[in-house]
Order: sequence, then structure tokens, then C-alpha cells
Amino acid sequence: MRDQVTFCIKTIHRPQCCAALVQSIHEHYGTNRPAIHVLDDGKPELRFSTNCPTETAMVDQLIETDFDIGLSAGRNRLLDAGGTPIVVFTDDDHLVTQRTRLPELVDKLNKHSDIDLLAALSNDEERPRLLRSNGRRLRIHRGVLKQRGSIRWCHYVGNCFVAYRDILQAIRWDESLKVEEHWDFFWRCKVAGVNVACDVSHSFKHEHIDPPGYKRHRPQFLKRGLEKHGLEKVIWR
Repeated sequence: MRDQVTFCIKTIHRPQCCAALVQSIHEHYGTNRPAIHVLDDGKPELRFSTNCPTETAMVDQLIETDFDIGLSAGRNRLLDAGGTPIVVFTDDDHLVTQRTRLPELVDKLNKHSDIDLLAALSNDEERPRLLRSNGRRLRIHRGVLKQRGSIRWCHYVGNCFVAYRDILQAIRWDESLKVEEHWDFFWRCKVAGVNVACDVSHSFKHEHIDPPGYKRHRPQFLKRGLEKHGLEKVIWR
């Protein structure tokens, strides 16, 4: 897969999580694995390369940047760093398992001309969702546009997906949003006509660990995202 697929991992202050993910890719795919690129913008003493030298040697490209460039900027750097037509993105606290079946997921992406981005589940969560807006409020709710076998076409999926690099480069992540970037990204995907789907027969294992000092809810970024789209509120239901 290395000439066709790049596994992109953005990490900060979770070196052991990143190491476990890298190990799981090697364990399950061996010589048929995708290329592995890791971007780390952590503090020097908490970097992946400092804490996990063995796993650092197992990646194809390590990108170390200034401290805390943000999730969106890091993903964009990863997107631009590789040359394969297909990329895989997961958060660094995920693991490849027997249920991931990444080569099959990639084959399904290639097989379906009406899919640009194909997600797997995170555990049994991050089910497919639809996005609806009345101009003031954006609703993110469970639902599908259509389904065929285990594949569900939708507007919004979780953070475990394969996609065509050129499609993602056309959308990109908004680097002004360090958090609250996910709904913004998929709303812009919908507006741009990106074909998003989720295959519920594939999954990654998720063992969530917050990095030291991480703040999940930062209202300034939600406000920025809302203002950008002329919205008053995002509703999850």
C-alpha cells in the first residue's frame, strides 16, 4: 500500500498513544502497510521522537514543527507532505484492529465512483450523520442519504477515514480553528459537493486519553466558526 496510501497522524503530548497506533499498523499490515507520516508540535520533552524512539524509527516521515501549531494546521501539513493519491486520517488515540481491514476499506473507496471520503467507525460510535441548516442554526443528527450493503452515504462522519488527497486539498482544514474544526470541515465538504460515506462494517479501536493541559471546550473557536458561517448555534440531535 505504501505507494498508494499514506497514514497521517497528528499528535501532541500523547507520544505513547501515537506509538501504539504506529505499532498496530505494522502489526496488522507488515510489508503491505501504508506509508506512515507523523506530525508533532508538542513541547520538546513530550514529543513522540523524544519518548518513543523505537516507534519513531518505524515511520516513513516525521514532521516536527513549532509548538502548538494546532490540529487544523497540522493536518494540512500532513496532507501536503505526501505524494500518494489516498490518505488515511485518525486521531492518535486510535488503534488498528482486525475489524479495521484497511486494505478492504481503500478498495471500497476506489471501487465506488460516488465516494470521495469513506469513514470507518470509532469503536461502535461516530455513526453517520446529516447536516441541515436553516441559515441560523446547523443541526447535526443521525441519518443517511442512502445505503448499499454496509455503506451509508451521509454528510458527517468521525475522525477515522480514507479519502482522496486532491479532494481534501481542495477543502482543507481551517487553521484559525484549533478545535471546533470538525463540523466546519464537513459543512464545507457538503457545500462543495464532496461525497461522504461511512462503512459500518469497519472500525478502529478508540481509547481516549486527553493530553496534559488539553482544554476540550474553548468557546472562542466555536464563536469564530459560527461567525464565519453566519450561524447562531450548532445543535447535536
